[in-house]
Amino acid sequence: MTTAIVLSILIIVLLILLLINLDFRGGRADHHKKATTATRTNIRYGHPQLISDGRAFFEQLKTDIESASQTIHLSFFIWKEPGIGTELLNLLERRARDGVQVCILVDRLGSSISKPTIQRLRHSGVYFSYIHAPRFPYLFYNLNRRYHRKIGVIDQKIGYIGGFNVGQEYVSKDPKYGFWRDLHVRVEGQIVDDLQQLFLDDWSGAGAPTPLLPQKSVSPVSGEGLQLLYSEGKGLADQLYDWLATAEHSIRIVTPYYVPGKALQDLLIAKQKNGVNVTVLIPAIEDHNFVKAAAYAYIPSLLAAGCGVYQYVEGFYHGKAIIVDKRTALVGSSNFDKRSFHLNDELDLFLPGSPFVQQLVQTLEDDFAGARQLTEADVGNRTLLDRAKTRIARSFSEFL
Repeated sequence: MTTAIVLSILIIVLLILLLINLDFRGGRADHHKKATTATRTNIRYGHPQLISDGRAFFEQLKTDIESASQTIHLSFFIWKEPGIGTELLNLLERRARDGVQVCILVDRLGSSISKPTIQRLRHSGVYFSYIHAPRFPYLFYNLNRRYHRKIGVIDQKIGYIGGFNVGQEYVSKDPKYGFWRDLHVRVEGQIVDDLQQLFLDDWSGAGAPTPLLPQKSVSPVSGEGLQLLYSEGKGLADQLYDWLATAEHSIRIVTPYYVPGKALQDLLIAKQKNGVNVTVLIPAIEDHNFVKAAAYAYIPSLLAAGCGVYQYVEGFYHGKAIIVDKRTALVGSSNFDKRSFHLNDELDLFLPGSPFVQQLVQTLEDDFAGARQLTEADVGNRTLLDRAKTRIARSFSEFL
């Protein structure tokens, strides 16, 4: 009897795994058939401002929202109540009652805003919509496809793009993480037109009615050359590969999750061996199970090749940026991992040689300066449990 029960359980588990595998394969094929390949927009001009502290980010965002006279369009992956999430919603509700058009777009699974709050927002005139709700067929695959972009557009003149979400941890008020380091960019100028259009495309893709925008004057062509790089889980890794392959002196990567896959990992190792200085910064603590363990599947070979791998120890590091030769850079929502490359909707700001790159260079220099450099001895001294977690993480690293 016991043997029969065990056999039945094994059969059920195998059937579930088979169904998940079929779901994933079918979902990936359907996704790639419909998705737009990662796209870098034409060079536009604007005035970027880097913000790396959540408290400063939300103070600036609230100031811009208070000053808005026509439109406030915001999208986030995570938006949580209470705390800063509730505070921001109350402000947006008040601005909607003032007659300002307010649109809020959030990921269906990433955000947790209560139904009574949503009803109150809508009653006050706020347009609220979810994006990427799980659906059949391919339910398992669609559960893992997330809207990871963070967009802000105010009065079609001010834009936001980067890594901050909305929650207490992002203003360094979660004791589990302490200080939260992130990278966000506030922009003004011509580049905001592209951000506005992308928000409207996402809003339409969520099935929400298209808001009517007031006419605006032509954006001035001034400031630095900037480009948006937006992706839907297709082609981002290829774009990064082609760009990183041009590196002649240095590649600097900061990311909370380092799970690049074989092609990008091999490229970084080859670059290091050919004299390009490759350095990677990851957090010392993790905010999701197994993400740190998954990174250790790649760290030993980086160290063996001579790459520098550092751990941020002053809190949690959530910033996402890459700098090549201290001349070109990328900053935004994309992690250096398979999920960002192959599943999520992402949005980054590409800097094709603008003076703003030097500000980003200095910020990352400061972050690396306060970090702890990992050694091969550190990897060798990992516990049996940590090594086991890495082996387990390898099997589902696509979803971390």
